[in-house]
Amino acid sequence: MNGVDAKHRLSVPASLRETIEARSQTRELVLGPDEHAPCLIGYDVTYFDRLEARLEEEFAADFGPGRSLKARSVFGATEHLKYDETGRIILSPLMREMGEIGAHVVFIGVGHHFELWSPEQFLAQPGQDPRVLKLVKALIAGRAQ
Repeated sequence: MNGVDAKHRLSVPASLRETIEARSQTRELVLGPDEHAPCLIGYDVTYFDRLEARLEEEFAADFGPGRSLKARSVFGATEHLKYDETGRIILSPLMREMGEIGAHVVFIGVGHHFELWSPEQFLAQPGQDPRVLKLVKALIAGRAQ
């Protein structure tokens, strides 16, 4: 679990940074709100490019309202964030609000992207995998020690 300081800085775990840099050769990630859960999702810029390509494939020459609606949903509230040499990003107040992020964040990998959760929000979500719940509870307990 990582803390968010008074200047809204947050350290991205080294393992995620390594993956991001290996995939995109840059110290940049993309963050946005999840469509279905009160958290943020993050990914490298090459995944962002694949999402754009998927949108192009799905809609081809159709530039109607369906395409715009989908594009706004996928890209409209994303932010490209460069992290510094220590792996810190600055979460905008809007991102913090959309992800319901408080003083602490849990990073959870979910394949080609990752999620940023308020630990309390994560624990409040029904249907979570008991093993992941156990992990988040252990992270919270470690913070209290």
